[in-house]
Amino acid sequence: MTKTLIVSYTPRIGSYTKQLVDEFIKLASNKTEITFLDLTTSPPDLLLPDNLNIIWSKDESKYTKKEKKRLSNHTQLTQQVLDADIIVLASPMYNFSLPATVKAWIDAIVVNNKTFAFVEGVGFKGLCTDKKAIILAVAGGDYSSNQEEYFSSTIKKNFEYIGIPSKQVSAFGVTQYPENREVIIANAKKEISDLIDSYYA
Repeated sequence: MTKTLIVSYTPRIGSYTKQLVDEFIKLASNKTEITFLDLTTSPPDLLLPDNLNIIWSKDESKYTKKEKKRLSNHTQLTQQVLDADIIVLASPMYNFSLPATVKAWIDAIVVNNKTFAFVEGVGFKGLCTDKKAIILAVAGGDYSSNQEEYFSSTIKKNFEYIGIPSKQVSAFGVTQYPENREVIIANAKKEISDLIDSYYA
């Protein structure tokens, strides 16, 4: 059976993003083994001096026990990605981009010689080429046409960088068009169903 990692950031009571996560779990739970990471209760460590300088200064094989303990959060998050066949990242858009907690998760899993590497004569190469990703994105405004946002491209680019192709289900405009909210969510749930049929065939 395939293994699916669901990474969810849904802090708001009544979250529309959570509705999409719940729909995914309902439809996929009998098709895959699910690991659920709730970023609101288990947030990633930020890259601050006491961990960033360890990461940048030496090879992992040379970490001391104390350094390994300090980096255990990052190590666990990266291993979850390496263990999964499919990654589902669910998040609302904040201020045209990613919530800080979601960006911290991305910073934790983009790791040299684990999820990507520099190959001489080739350049940077993703090491997670046996995986796929689904992005569940919700925004109050409608960014489906010409309005600029950085949420979608940032997540997609980082997944591509580590070798993971992704598809996004977008429920945009849930605040801007309250009269169409139910239709927007229903359409997103239909897209989720279609992707599950495709990914877990």
